Amino acid sequence: MIIYDNTKAKILKIEREIDIEEIVELIIERKYIDILEHPKREGQQIFILSYKNYIQVVPFVIDEDENIIIKTVFPSRKFHKIYKERKNEK
Repeated sequence: MIIYDNTKAKILKIEREIDIEEIVELIIERKYIDILEHPKREGQQIFILSYKNYIQVVPFVIDEDENIIIKTVFPSRKFHKIYKERKNEK
């Protein structure tokens, strides 16, 4: 199961025009590009995925019941550059 904060979801929709339900669907359908360890937060991982033609970072943790708990979603210039360049190399 994928869990997220409804209040945070509303804020993401207003401030970043990110629909967390669409992000959840991409994760469920395994349409993410990569899963990495969070570079700054121990115990967290990040999904890297393309949403609205831009690379988004989705930090998450897995709880004791194996639920994925999404912390937030944000666009990343750093990862956009890395993953778009890789795509162009193919």
